[in-house]
Amino acid sequence: MLPDFTKVKSRVNRDLLRWVRAQVPAVTPLIQGISTFRQHEGKIGKIVRNDASEAAIEYRQSSFEFVTTRDEMRNFDLPAIQRKLSELAQRIGADQEKQLLETASNSAESARNVVRASGEFTPEKFLELISRVQEDFDPETLQPVPGAVLVMHPETAAKIFPQAKEWEKDPQFKARHEQIMNRKREEWRDREANRKLVS
Repeated sequence: MLPDFTKVKSRVNRDLLRWVRAQVPAVTPLIQGISTFRQHEGKIGKIVRNDASEAAIEYRQSSFEFVTTRDEMRNFDLPAIQRKLSELAQRIGADQEKQLLETASNSAESARNVVRASGEFTPEKFLELISRVQEDFDPETLQPVPGAVLVMHPETAAKIFPQAKEWEKDPQFKARHEQIMNRKREEWRDREANRKLVS
């Protein structure tokens, strides 16, 4: 009887899973900058919004299969195994991305923080949209800190971005945009002042 090498297999399995987890953000741009933590117990979590309101997150189970054939095991081909593991990371990332968008959509709906733009996406809708997004600012320059991202279907983005470039040339649009940004800077200052008072 041949030895099973259970400890070696367990270690390799753990290392491969760790590698796959590390690849997920790299192959899923939407979730790249989002911090994560592992919750070991419980079936639900919660979102706590800036206004202290809360919403539940119900986790759903996802499973992914990684199969190697006997031939693949016999003729060890590291690049081929890496390709299969990268495909696994892409499937996991796509599922996480889908869950993220569903959770964000449900949370926005429950908080009544949704801008409906059925039909044509107008400058007014765009300004309303950006006015609802909380932003942080650099204390030195008072410019927005990178981080807020607009997520759109590629076809939608292909229509809207050229329009937005045209809107930026309109003095009225620019003035209203600056007015919104000034209000957001004041809101940020208030948040920072409250945070410093509490801590």
